[in-house]
Amino acid sequence: MKYIFLILLFISFNTFAMEISIYQWSKRLLIVSTNSLDDKVLINTKNFLSNHKCEVKDRNLEIIVFLNQNNNKFEKPNFIKNQYGIWLLGYDGMVKDYSSDDSILLRLFDLIDSMPMRKNEIKSNSC
Repeated sequence: MKYIFLILLFISFNTFAMEISIYQWSKRLLIVSTNSLDDKVLINTKNFLSNHKCEVKDRNLEIIVFLNQNNNKFEKPNFIKNQYGIWLLGYDGMVKDYSSDDSILLRLFDLIDSMPMRKNEIKSNSC
């Protein structure tokens, strides 16, 4: 009986995991897949986002982290395919850029600012 409860509990948690597509057309996503919380890529990404809060908010960017290919809230997207790194997804849910290291951060804002929908969003630089 105990095992049946645990199996049902596990199935319930997996059933309620959301797909990242819930953000489609409302947020740009930065997906980070890493195998450790002290991974250099994750630490550098968090530092970058912390140091550029206004720019991140202005570009409507959300970060989702997959640790060892798992996230308690979201289902793993197919494009990760057991890879580690950083992906940028546009409003349309499509991958716009990827790097296996943190080099994507160097071009992140320029890349987003070159997107057609971002050009329509830029009215004044609020940062």
